[in-house]
Amino acid sequence: MAGFPNTKGYFPSFGQAIMLIGVAVAGALVLQQGHGRFGSMVDWTLAIGGISGLALLIYSKRFLHVIDSPYFAISNLLAIALATIIGTFISQTVPPEVFTERYGEVGSQILRVFQLDDVFHSWWYVSLFILLLFSIIKISWKKKWNRWNLGFHLAHLSPVLILAGFWIDHFFGYRGIIQLEEGQQKNIVRLYAGLSNYIADSTSLDFSIQLDDFDFQKYDPDYRMQIWKRDTSTQQPVSMTHGGHMPAKPPTIIASLPLEPMKIRHIYGTDLYFRLKEFYPDFSFKYTYPLLAEEIEPVDPGIQIDIFSPEGDGTLQLLANNPNRNKVMNDDFFGGWLEFYWELTDEVKSSFEEADSNSANRVIFTGKDSMAYYVINGKVTFGRLKVNEDFTIPGAAGTKLHILHIFPDASLLKAEPSSRTKELKNPVARVEIWHKGQSAQEAYIYPRSMGPGGQYSIPGSAFILALESFKDQESKYYKSDISVVDRSGNVVKQRTIVVNEPLFYKGHRFYQTDYDPKNPAYSGIGVTHEPGLPLIYSGFYLLVIGVGLMFYAKASSRLH
Repeated sequence: MAGFPNTKGYFPSFGQAIMLIGVAVAGALVLQQGHGRFGSMVDWTLAIGGISGLALLIYSKRFLHVIDSPYFAISNLLAIALATIIGTFISQTVPPEVFTERYGEVGSQILRVFQLDDVFHSWWYVSLFILLLFSIIKISWKKKWNRWNLGFHLAHLSPVLILAGFWIDHFFGYRGIIQLEEGQQKNIVRLYAGLSNYIADSTSLDFSIQLDDFDFQKYDPDYRMQIWKRDTSTQQPVSMTHGGHMPAKPPTIIASLPLEPMKIRHIYGTDLYFRLKEFYPDFSFKYTYPLLAEEIEPVDPGIQIDIFSPEGDGTLQLLANNPNRNKVMNDDFFGGWLEFYWELTDEVKSSFEEADSNSANRVIFTGKDSMAYYVINGKVTFGRLKVNEDFTIPGAAGTKLHILHIFPDASLLKAEPSSRTKELKNPVARVEIWHKGQSAQEAYIYPRSMGPGGQYSIPGSAFILALESFKDQESKYYKSDISVVDRSGNVVKQRTIVVNEPLFYKGHRFYQTDYDPKNPAYSGIGVTHEPGLPLIYSGFYLLVIGVGLMFYAKASSRLH
């Protein structure tokens, strides 16, 4: 193939450029395979052989003529681009078992032979950049050295510095994580393998990072009605769990709809319809009772109480005629018993009148005369109960009780769905589902986060109705207050780090990278060490200066 001649009449070509690149790549592959198979015993032999081969190439006039030609520059840059694309699409630096699972036994072996499982650390990939550096240096060397050509030389020196910095970072830099809880300090960095998030190794710093405080905040939930569809196909890949059972394939979300009460929705492709009747942000049942309760015979008497305490809130119902339901023990509220009787018997009365300081605390309610007897540390006090009023228990700081109903017959209680507050504490959706032309079924749906089985599977179909929020699963804000502690235990630097606002110290960058919503005291501090970064920055500065000087020199030559 004909090409552009150099000054001595030699004609380089694309074929010669590609051949030169192929020889370099093949040689690097052989050297790295030899190193991997025979280890350090042949390191010096391989090094001497590689240097000798490179010296012969440099001595060859044909090599010198090809390497500074445009054909070589184009071919080399295309080879680097192709290798980078391959390294991007093929999984890199993952455990061998993962690599085999993805590409098969034979495929993984072939890819490993050609170092395609770790392209960016392979010797043949590095050889492409070494050839590029030789080309740049050779082109610059041919240019006359004077002040008019200074910009040209700086512009060609800049890629050398950038590439040198890049490879210094690649082989001597690292990326990892320090995992801390509030009050802890560590100097151990767990290192990632390449660009992956697999932990491959660890290293120690000559100083420690201490987590002084961690804080995070999530987005407010945005609940929506969702339509899910189960996979009913029989041809599913077989994948067994450790227990020997085939795990169920998760359903697919096919629609996510805003909460619009009474708006009729149609599930496309079916005769199924549904609508949201009501959304309860803080669901509870509101109980009602006939107004003339005093005229009703005490067939199945009981009491219903709302309890509010630092340990949580809840509704309690005690039934006098049920031995398993007339009393409850709860240490969290006040450290004793709650009991209910329609009338106070002599046996019960004598039992609490004989109590001493070693006896269990008791609160005894009676329905007929609406009284409360408090037996706290052996001391008995009493007071009258009033429906729809709050009262406290002696000695139980922070606990409040609210009497909802004192009723003589539990069968007359009526429960209606309601919401205690407007806050999203216990969200529940009340929906109606029906087939076209048939009567509707009613269902109450709550999020998966509230417990298992909250979704409603529509009978006779593959569809599920769900109430879910995804926004509150994301973090709105999280930050860590960290300190750098030297070997003597002195704090030498402090900073609050958030995403995109790191702390820099001794060539290391510490940034906020991880947290655990189940452990509010935990913070993952990302660490990067990039020793080649100053060279990279210097290379870019020289590139800008060199290009500017080239334009200045060109303008000056026109004026002269």
